[in-house]
Amino acid sequence: MATTLSPEERLTMFHRQLDLIHPEEAAKLQVTVIGAGAIGSFTVLALAKIGVTNITVYDEDTVEDHNLPNQYYRLEDIGKKKVVALAEIVEAFTGVQITPVAEMYVAQPVSGVVISGVDSMDARMEIWKNLKGFYPDHYLDARMGAEVGQIFAVEPANFLSAEEYEEKKLFPSTEATPGACTARSTMFCANGLASLVTAQVSNIINGRRTKNMTIDFRNFTISEPVV
Repeated sequence: MATTLSPEERLTMFHRQLDLIHPEEAAKLQVTVIGAGAIGSFTVLALAKIGVTNITVYDEDTVEDHNLPNQYYRLEDIGKKKVVALAEIVEAFTGVQITPVAEMYVAQPVSGVVISGVDSMDARMEIWKNLKGFYPDHYLDARMGAEVGQIFAVEPANFLSAEEYEEKKLFPSTEATPGACTARSTMFCANGLASLVTAQVSNIINGRRTKNMTIDFRNFTISEPVV
């Protein structure tokens, strides 16, 4: 939740985006990312790259060799806790020091923006049950399967937004469409989805609306999710 750069250095660094995302505004935002896998690892780096400095990441997993093709980790990270490796990578690339928490998100207090990048519907249901009582300003639920990604943008304090998400977008893993373990994710899908999640955060920083979207990376289409 800090940066090794001075405010003056940050203004120089972010000169080319000052009229798009001002680093002072980005630095005010509290972001919690749940899951440091395919979606989360790319998203955390992208957030730091646009100037967000107050980032907490929850994940209890360890980097394994099969994570390398679709997650932002290095060969040397195999065996490390994902959040520890990610903290090293983000600081090396951006000077931002994230807060790594090598444990599951259970019911730790959250505020600001919460981003979910977990890989099962049961995990999403548990996250929603545990965080909705804290009423963060925004909740972005990012999902990925094969070459399709989805982002659901929720305002937990808005009854209609929360109710629609809970009733129409959450269901147990037994009702999810099964997929082969060899067709779950690719780097371009994870990276592309992380970019769109980061664009949603940019809208939040600038006071613009967020929206639900489905992204088909095979056919190059973006649409509203079908309920």
